Amino acid sequence: MAIHSWWAEFGEPVADASGLPTAFRELVTTIQAGVQGVSFVEMRHCAETGRVAVHIEIEVERPQVLAFPIRAVEPIAIVMLPGLPIPPTILALRTDFPDTPHQNGTPVGAPVALCVDDRPWAEAHLTFTSIDLVRRAQQWLSKAACGELHDTARPLDPLFFRAPRTLIIPRSALQSPANRPSEFVGCVHGDDQMVIIARALSELGGRVPDVGRLAVLVLRAGPQPMMRLRQPPTTLAELAHELAGCGVELIAVLKSITAEWAGLQLDDLRRLSSGVAILVAFPISDGKGNTVDDLRAFVTADTAGEIGVALGSLHRNTSGVGATTGYVKALLPSASVGAETLRVEPTEVHLAFDQELGAAMAGQTVDPRRAVIVGAGSLGSQVALNLAREGAFCWTVVDNDRLMPHNLARHGLPSMAVGLPKAVALAAEIQALQGSPAVAISADVMAPIADQRDKLDLALNNADLIIDASASVGAARYLSDLPSSARRISAFFNPSGTSLVLLTEAADRSVTLRDLEAQYHGLIQTVPAMAAHLAVQQSGLRYSGSCRALTNRIPASNAALLSAIASRGIRETVACVESSICIWTVTLGGEVRLEKRLGVPVTRVTLGGWELAYDAALLDQLGTFRNERLPCETGGVLLGIADMSRRSLHLVTALAQPVDSVGSVEGFERGVFGLLDTVKEKIEASLHHIRYVGEWHSHPRRAFALPSSLDLKQIAWLRRELEIEGLPALMAIAADNGRFSFMLAGMHDGGQS
Repeated sequence: MAIHSWWAEFGEPVADASGLPTAFRELVTTIQAGVQGVSFVEMRHCAETGRVAVHIEIEVERPQVLAFPIRAVEPIAIVMLPGLPIPPTILALRTDFPDTPHQNGTPVGAPVALCVDDRPWAEAHLTFTSIDLVRRAQQWLSKAACGELHDTARPLDPLFFRAPRTLIIPRSALQSPANRPSEFVGCVHGDDQMVIIARALSELGGRVPDVGRLAVLVLRAGPQPMMRLRQPPTTLAELAHELAGCGVELIAVLKSITAEWAGLQLDDLRRLSSGVAILVAFPISDGKGNTVDDLRAFVTADTAGEIGVALGSLHRNTSGVGATTGYVKALLPSASVGAETLRVEPTEVHLAFDQELGAAMAGQTVDPRRAVIVGAGSLGSQVALNLAREGAFCWTVVDNDRLMPHNLARHGLPSMAVGLPKAVALAAEIQALQGSPAVAISADVMAPIADQRDKLDLALNNADLIIDASASVGAARYLSDLPSSARRISAFFNPSGTSLVLLTEAADRSVTLRDLEAQYHGLIQTVPAMAAHLAVQQSGLRYSGSCRALTNRIPASNAALLSAIASRGIRETVACVESSICIWTVTLGGEVRLEKRLGVPVTRVTLGGWELAYDAALLDQLGTFRNERLPCETGGVLLGIADMSRRSLHLVTALAQPVDSVGSVEGFERGVFGLLDTVKEKIEASLHHIRYVGEWHSHPRRAFALPSSLDLKQIAWLRRELEIEGLPALMAIAADNGRFSFMLAGMHDGGQS
């Protein structure tokens, strides 16, 4: 077995380790004490570099059919450089050691380095022991022989090793025609000269810098096995040699392109005076049907023009015509004799953040649905940015406000956006994240100015999803009433900022935001734990001299936490077809409690010129009250949401009979004791969104739900009482077998259902 010449040249043999560094001495002592399957050969010390190394032989557990030609006994060197925070190096000393996955980079002429630990040394050294290091080397060799080095949970190995420079480039660069140039401008990062950020020439609006220009050439190699090159190429000739084995004729491509760019026009001069970034996409296959593109770049030290001259496709312009730094096409291209002198610097490639990368980072797939978010405030900005970072939706942002200093306490936008329209700034941020256009509409969704109305209507009509984050009841109801088929979601904080409410319509819109608003208030009225849900804990903060310049006091941590929950909640609820009400509450101890209800079916009828809406939960409530008092009649009052502008009533809840009520099998007289205080308490608990809207009572067994003559007299009286408030009179009757009737008497007309 031939041992790599590197070992003989490493340093001088050492017979006694007592004078060597402690960590190395412990390693040698462990090996010499006897590790099963490991034999000590010799140790060496390089006085010039301070490095120490031990040569061992490892017996390898191998299968009968080898995935890689690993021998039964492999010579291995373990190299240490004491005093520096770097891990030991494991080298395979056999000269013909095979290419395998998971090898580390080594200098030219050095043996193969085995990657036995993928942890950072800052973490690995905390548990480092000599025996663990040796066993990792044993396991690596055994897994290599079995073809099990690659963990299926890890991505495929890249072809090239880490490089000091980094090129950040949009994904669109990969979409250019194969082996043809895409013109990008590379600019060195101001704080790190090793980072180059490339932007498409078309995005620069003709403002091309004089320095830092790169023409990006995208090449696609043929499919590769999961291997790594031991040393990355450093010259154009070396790179061309490696790519030739992958089906790419680099020199021919460069000759053709530089010849095409030859000329005396400004564009020609700009191209040929730019450096070249050769971006190579290597499809890496693991042999099991899995393929991924590994992207590597090589930035030339010379301009495209100088490369063309060296390759014989161009001549320098010495005619005195045009720019003296120009180039002309060679009529008789010469052979490639200069590639060995052209330096290339291996460069890591990072695709710019975009929708696809965001989705992959979130473990999701790109969601291309069109979303309109109304309200770019504290909640809306953070929700939109969170979802944009996860690759979700193509966005339109609607808001008529500007970002002011006090907004920064809870807003998703940075301080540099203060003074800008929220919609414009948020859309720009989303576009920068997703790499695709986001639309900004600076308008009041309910009353846009003329030049914004068409744009807004188009966005709402074409939307797949409309998200209301405006914290405006009026806006939510307005969006609910729009004829668009887009599903609607409303998200808002409670006044104290301890809860997030998410109302999600049914996919078929059979239960709308208006319906869910009423059912949400029904939960507040009937779930004891939510009695103080809408209570205002602190007075508002006045941020300017206007009487309306008042905002709630909500900690940024609560806003961020609840906004993140809203982002996740939106994705989860729109994945279901049912409507839902979700209320997340942060307790004083930092726990998050969820109250969730599916939306219940809603009945809508038009009576007396008014729309009346009630749901199955209200009917169940009335039926329960009736059953509890049978055989006697019972009754109480109805509370609901009255929208005068729309002439609609949404029933929210019913109250049981007051304690002084009188009921029998023949009739019922509702009492009044404590009723006024109870109704007032209910109204205040809803922040005055609900009110008294009518009466209900039950009929005895075997009686119909049709109104009696006495019921007709009572509805007439109720009509006169409510007429002054602009409301119709409403009466509900509960009878046998879950039957109900509703009477609605308007100021000039009436009806029954």
